[in-house]
Amino acid sequence: MIRVIHLALLLLIATTAQSHNYILASDGDTVECVDRNKQLAFKNYLLRNHKIQETPSDYPIMKKVQKKSIWSTSEAQISTAKCEIGTVPIRQKEAISNHQRTPKTSTNSTFTPQHEYAEASVHAPPKLYGTRATINLWNPLVEDSAAELSISQIWLSSGDYDTHDLNTIEVGWQVCPGLYNDSKTRFFIYWTSDGYNITGGYNLEEPGFIQISNNIVLGGSITPISSFGGSQYEMTILVWKDRKSGNWWLSVGTNNTIIGYWPREIFTSLADHAVAVDWGGEIVNSQRFGRHTKTEMGSGHSPEEGFGKASYFRNIETVDCYNTFQSSQVIHPHAEITNYNISVFRTDDWGTSFFYGGSGSSHTHSGVAPLSLSFSLIYLIFSIFFIII
Repeated sequence: MIRVIHLALLLLIATTAQSHNYILASDGDTVECVDRNKQLAFKNYLLRNHKIQETPSDYPIMKKVQKKSIWSTSEAQISTAKCEIGTVPIRQKEAISNHQRTPKTSTNSTFTPQHEYAEASVHAPPKLYGTRATINLWNPLVEDSAAELSISQIWLSSGDYDTHDLNTIEVGWQVCPGLYNDSKTRFFIYWTSDGYNITGGYNLEEPGFIQISNNIVLGGSITPISSFGGSQYEMTILVWKDRKSGNWWLSVGTNNTIIGYWPREIFTSLADHAVAVDWGGEIVNSQRFGRHTKTEMGSGHSPEEGFGKASYFRNIETVDCYNTFQSSQVIHPHAEITNYNISVFRTDDWGTSFFYGGSGSSHTHSGVAPLSLSFSLIYLIFSIFFIII
């Protein structure tokens, strides 16, 4: 009887292993190789009649070859997994993290964590059909691992947040312990079609993005990472709209490795074109009582420190209606908080670029409420004391 039970257990394990093809990715994460036609995207009712597009119909056209950088940089690599052709690697279920670009006002709390930015942008007209940029890679400190994050990414958007018609495509790297249960620098994608209300999500966690690559791991870690005053690593990201299918394709690296695409059916205002493209950094500040978070953006150093110390975006380009790369001659910098800043520049080899980031609050005074707040609390305590007596 015991032998029969043992054989049954072995059969169950073998059957499970066959139906769930789990393997280890290059960074040690466990992924499941899933049939490309059975990935989560096809549970989206908007894609019930969608046919997978195997390859882009064309690529954006370069007007001129980029010059070699006068600064020494190297290309980093995203985690990969050896899934069979026809399958895609999917990381195990992740936690839930609040990514929304503009925070909602909660009815259950008087406090809402603040999203803060150091970014540059362009706006239509003319209509925008994609973007390419090379992003420096770092591993910034995130103070509150449960509620905060640090992101460096590109945004393509259309629509309006207030009318719940904001559509976005977002790609880049992030340190987000609340999502991945670690502090590694990881590659991510995100999308929404209703201003972060119901639709959208990270990587392949929500039905939308269709992955084509059988080895790139969305949500996988990126290595190597830049070091202060040392070796500098970067990655090139390209998102563009296919003129025939209308799908938004994603590739990475200088060799344009295809990852997959966002089908046009999942969008409303972004189904045709983007009206804005943003590049830069974002953090979430969850600290209360006037103290600012120590969460770092980019390298954690100010843009004034320059190459090798401050994080950067370089060779920033957009894609026009003729599917041609256009160097973004004029971009509009914006930094909301003095803890993070941005400095735009242009060179022959790096084109339009910028340094950005910062260290958050001063480490010397971290954890200490501002002086004005302290006096206010003292005054309040004395007032209550005299009322009681």
